[in-house]
Amino acid sequence: MYRRPFTLFYCFVLIFLVISFTGCGSDKKSVEQEEKKAWQGVITLWDFPRWPDKNGDRFGWIEKKISEFEKEHPGVFIHLRRLKWEYGLIELKAAASAGTPPDMAPVAADFDFISAGYLEPVDDYIKPEDISKYDEKAIEAVSYQGRVYGFPWFISTHCLFLNKDAFDSRNMQIPEDGAWSFDDFVAALQKLTYDKNRNGKMDCYGFNLFLSPGNFTTWPFLTMDGANVFDDDGRFALNSPEGVSALEKMVDLAAKYKVVPEEEYGTLEEKIVWGDFAEKRKIAVYPTGSWAVKVLEEREKAGKGFKFDIIRYPEGKDRAKAFAVVSAYGIFREEDAAKKDLCAEFLSYITSEKEQQLLGQYGVFPAIKTAQQKVSEEDPNMKKIKMILDDAVVLPKVNSLYKKDEILTSQVRMALLSKKTPTQALEDAEREIEKISNNGITTYMWNK
Repeated sequence: MYRRPFTLFYCFVLIFLVISFTGCGSDKKSVEQEEKKAWQGVITLWDFPRWPDKNGDRFGWIEKKISEFEKEHPGVFIHLRRLKWEYGLIELKAAASAGTPPDMAPVAADFDFISAGYLEPVDDYIKPEDISKYDEKAIEAVSYQGRVYGFPWFISTHCLFLNKDAFDSRNMQIPEDGAWSFDDFVAALQKLTYDKNRNGKMDCYGFNLFLSPGNFTTWPFLTMDGANVFDDDGRFALNSPEGVSALEKMVDLAAKYKVVPEEEYGTLEEKIVWGDFAEKRKIAVYPTGSWAVKVLEEREKAGKGFKFDIIRYPEGKDRAKAFAVVSAYGIFREEDAAKKDLCAEFLSYITSEKEQQLLGQYGVFPAIKTAQQKVSEEDPNMKKIKMILDDAVVLPKVNSLYKKDEILTSQVRMALLSKKTPTQALEDAEREIEKISNNGITTYMWNK
């Protein structure tokens, strides 16, 4: 009789324990899910300046996106480090090499970061059916060995911008199909080079360019006789008869045809040579990126510019190659799965189709094809560049590409200034580039 209360007590204890143990698996799972969902902390983003907002702030767009994301994710803070174009990439590579990179950065189309294993594959965050929404070149740029390493944002290429008013004033026709031979190119530049003030000194030149590592605006010229800059195995291939003859053509623009300011050929800073084209109207043809479309359109609307046109690079013995430059954000190696998920969510947010639809106003093309097509339909100038972009190839997947291009740029400049022959310049470029490749830096095949 006295044992009944104790018996009931033990029964209740036993029932409680059974319920507790049978439910612990699902409770543990739900707790883990809740912790994952409720991850809080600081995520670091290093980024470059973009196009100025209405206040002139070149980081205004990304800071606005950060603010919006933080508002939707209480307890999550994204710390932005503002990089400079001059040496931001060097800082990123140094940080990655030292094991102290940020969580996110726009480096997913840079083969050095991918091949070194610094970036997380993001296949799990981009649905297979969504891959087809992107421009194939954009996906190719962020892919390696069957994996995708970034969220493509925009894509652009280079072309020749022409001062149409200058052509009209010299009674010259611009090729209707947007293509011309090198001989036609030279003939046009000769007519555009003249003494406007008749004071015995040339005031107007047909052409000039900005020559700088990582700019890539000279590469199409170097391929116009059929050469490749690098071959499919990542080896420097420009030191070939086709490469030499293309460089000779570039040299002749100064040495033989006198259609460029000789002492300034390939030596000026971008701001100066751009000013000679867009503001002073000192040169009539200038190679640059698609970003120039909106700048020139705005200047024309404001009454400060001129009518302009867009055309392909000239053809030599072959069609000059256009190169597609892709911008994409990536996630550096991350052990915390919940944090990685949030990084992917943020990058998906800022590179969404909705956000990409705004890129046309900055003179670049969205990486998503439908948004890309819309940009070309809304602006005739962008439509012309889209035709060039459609034929473009992605930059070669070669380690230390920018360092190798620095060597190539230096040697090309020596040739343009007649300090070396084109043959000497490309031989020296090959020798110096091979030193980099042989110092433990491996080159890889392009991703087909």
